[in-house]
Amino acid sequence: MRTVAQAIVPTKGGCEDNLPGVPGTSTNAMLFSGGLQRFYRLHLPLGYRNTVRHALIMNFHGHGASAQIQEHLSGMSNLADKEGFVVVYPQGTIGPDHRTGWNTGPHTYPHVNDVHFVSDLITHLEETLCIEPHRIYAAGFSNGGSLANVLACKLSDRIAAFAIASGGMHPIEGGCTPQRAASILEFHGTADQIVPYTGNSANDNEPPIEKWLADWVQRSGCNPGASIFFHRDGVLGEQWTNCRKQAVIVHYRITEGPHVWPRGSFTDANGKEYPNATNLIYQFFQEHPL
Repeated sequence: MRTVAQAIVPTKGGCEDNLPGVPGTSTNAMLFSGGLQRFYRLHLPLGYRNTVRHALIMNFHGHGASAQIQEHLSGMSNLADKEGFVVVYPQGTIGPDHRTGWNTGPHTYPHVNDVHFVSDLITHLEETLCIEPHRIYAAGFSNGGSLANVLACKLSDRIAAFAIASGGMHPIEGGCTPQRAASILEFHGTADQIVPYTGNSANDNEPPIEKWLADWVQRSGCNPGASIFFHRDGVLGEQWTNCRKQAVIVHYRITEGPHVWPRGSFTDANGKEYPNATNLIYQFFQEHPL
């Protein structure tokens, strides 16, 4: 395990002798939020101990998918076992289109308070697990990435950093007013036909990805000009730095990339190879605690 994701702490709160599950396994669980039964899938890493505070990553599935599908799609539980962090896969509700998803704008999506659910879930996990409160993160694919964008606007006081793969960035109800500058990592393919890179005015006014990035650069007070740190095999990595509170905005533009959670090979600025986006996301999160 990497000590950067953990810290020795006294026993209190969720840091107690009883284990809430079997380390190295995933289990389905439920909590009440907003008067509704809400569900999630929890993976405790191998070697989980209640004498150590662990990082927590919330990983949100796409529209029409499920917590279990997102676990398989991202492979994040396997990485959690190697690195020693806790990962939870929240389950969306069923919307008017009879498909699972998150309340991120379109009228066909669920009409529930998912921000409140996520806040309740964080509180619940802090009470039942040994979690480091400064290392709680949100990642998501597609509609789940759209929710991660909403959470960056609404829960930046509780969530340290955010990662989005092929996210549909719909306008935020009530506006996007984060309580602090947020560090965000985003992956997007230029051939995405579900969430077009150039935007989709017919789908709840999804903005072009470049416009969405520019808005976050402005919100976080970053230098307006991006620096390119990676350009290889059709993948362009660019970042905006000198943001408030040491935040950073990072974007991977994948030429001819489709609507996917990237699983190809990436190499970071230091020449270190990662087998898929999941590893890059974890690396990014490690570098950006609350």
